[in-house]
Amino acid sequence: MNERALRIGIIGFGGMGTMHAEQIGYLENAVVTVIIEPAPLNRKKAEDFFSGQDVAFFDDVESALQHVKVDGWIVTSSTSTHIEITKLLLENGYTVLLEKPIASSLIEAERLQALVKPDSSNLIMGHILLWNKEFQAMKSEATKLGKIAAINCSRQRSANHRTRYPGESPFAFIMVHDLYTVHSLVKAQEPTRFSAQQRRHDQGGVDLAQAQLGWSDNMYASLVANYLIPDGIPGDGNIDQLTIAGESWHARLLYESGVIHIASKGQVYPVKVNPPMRIGATNFFDDALRSELEHFLLLIRGIETVPVGARYQDACQIQGWISNFISLTQNEGEK
Repeated sequence: MNERALRIGIIGFGGMGTMHAEQIGYLENAVVTVIIEPAPLNRKKAEDFFSGQDVAFFDDVESALQHVKVDGWIVTSSTSTHIEITKLLLENGYTVLLEKPIASSLIEAERLQALVKPDSSNLIMGHILLWNKEFQAMKSEATKLGKIAAINCSRQRSANHRTRYPGESPFAFIMVHDLYTVHSLVKAQEPTRFSAQQRRHDQGGVDLAQAQLGWSDNMYASLVANYLIPDGIPGDGNIDQLTIAGESWHARLLYESGVIHIASKGQVYPVKVNPPMRIGATNFFDDALRSELEHFLLLIRGIETVPVGARYQDACQIQGWISNFISLTQNEGEK
C-alpha cells in the first residue's frame, strides 16, 4: 500500500457504497481499509469485492472505532441511520462524507449542529451533481443568459424502487438531487412559497412526488420525482431532466446526453459537454463521483474547502424544504 494514501472507511455496502469503493479503487492517493456492514448479503458482497485485500470488516461503528484508525469515513447507510452514525464519527474527530439526504427530518439533522465546524470542514454532503460536468455547464450557460424565471426538474426511476426502498420518501430519496441543484442555481435563497403533492400506491408506499417553490423575486421551481418507469428496462430506464428559463431564453438538459439545448434571441443551438474520458469513469455520474471523492481527500488533507451546496448548513436548509413538502402532503398541500 502507498504509505501516503489516505485510509478510508465505508459504512454501508449497498449500491452507493459499492460505487464509492469502485471509484476509490482508481485513486492512487486513497485506499479502503474498513467496511462496516451488518446486513449478511451486503457483507458477503463486500468481502467478495475486497477479497485478498487488507480490509477489516465490522458489524457496527463502535467496534470499528475501538480497533481501527482511518483518515476519513464515507457514510452510505440507510437514511434512518445517518445521524447516529455521523454523530459518533464527528465526536471522535473524524472528517465525514455523508450521502444524501442528511436525515429523515430537520430536527434529526440539527442534532449534529454542535459537532460540525462553522465552515463544515469536517462534514461534506454527497451532493454529487455539484461535481457533474453537465450540471456545471448548464449553470454556467444560465448565468450567461440572464436572470432565471423558472426551473423545472424531473427525476424518474423504475417502479420497483417503491418496494426496494419502502421507507424512503421520493422527496428525500431522489428529488433531493434536484433540490440541491435548485439551491445552487438560486444561490441558496430561501423560498417564500411551498406546495407539494404525492401519489400513494394501492399496494402501499408512494410512487409519485411533486413540489413547487416560489421566491420573493417572482422566480419559481417545479420538481417531480416518480417510480413509474416500467421494470426490466436496461439501465432501470432512468430519465433525469433539468430545464431553466428566463424572460427571453430557455435551456434544457437531459442528463447523460452530453448536450444542452438552448433557445435564445431567435436561435436554437446545442452546447456540447465534453464526455468523461477517465478509466472507470466514462459516464457523467461516475466522473462526478470520482471528482467528489477527490475533493473529499483534499478536504481531509486541509487543502480544499466544502463548496456551497455541500455544507452542513446547506443540507439543513434543503432538509427544511423536504420537511415542508412532506408536511404539506399530509395537510392542505400549500403554504
